[in-house]
Amino acid sequence: MASILCKPLSATCAKQSNATRFKGVPFSYKCGISARPGLAGKVISDSRHPLVCKASAAAAAKPCCKAAAAAAAAAAPALPEGVILTVVAGAAYTALSIVLMALFPRKTSGFFSSVWPFVPLALAYLVLLVGSWSPDTLSIMMPGSLEAGLKGGFNPQFLPKLEGIASLFGRLPVTASWVLHIMCVNLFSARWCLLDGLRNGVPTAHSLLLGAVFGPLGLLSHYLTKALTRAVPSLKTDQQPVTLKSESGSIIILPYSE
Repeated sequence: MASILCKPLSATCAKQSNATRFKGVPFSYKCGISARPGLAGKVISDSRHPLVCKASAAAAAKPCCKAAAAAAAAAAPALPEGVILTVVAGAAYTALSIVLMALFPRKTSGFFSSVWPFVPLALAYLVLLVGSWSPDTLSIMMPGSLEAGLKGGFNPQFLPKLEGIASLFGRLPVTASWVLHIMCVNLFSARWCLLDGLRNGVPTAHSLLLGAVFGPLGLLSHYLTKALTRAVPSLKTDQQPVTLKSESGSIIILPYSE
């Protein structure tokens, strides 16, 4: 009798693996067995030293397992091509904008001081958000009921729950809209660092590039750099006037010191 030590991924894959390693031996299709006297009275492996096979790892390279993995991937819900292109275009637009800010801070300050650079990202985010919204989205993210909250005592309702948010991110359309959300926030924080750095003579290239990937860390880097330039004035760059534009006109903000 053979004792089972582990279960295979599939009987077919384990069968192929065992057939390859032990040709002609009537082993079980299970992975990891200890064998008693077998073929022609020969002891293949002593039961005190069980033979642990690695069919799971070997089977991963088998054609049958590759086909099974491909079938599982095909069964997963796929995003529409338009959603994928929107996310990729939004990420590329944000990355290019921040790189231009870092390389040409003075030349790009006039354009990024207006609201127009954020319009494409905001519209794309709105489209993806509407497309990903479902009737249970709000209840999953912020569970609770008004009746339970009015029963008396401290019983807050409709507070965001990490478990619910995590389950929502398991839906690909929600994750796609979240990516655009982050892109908008990162671009806005980069714009603020750029204009604040020009007004105060603070180098911003490193903070902008850091914030392109880790938004809050870019803001933290800018604040630390600003504090360092105050302590070591020689690190300051030339302060430049910044022009803020709007529909009603424009205003020039001159450099100032606090």
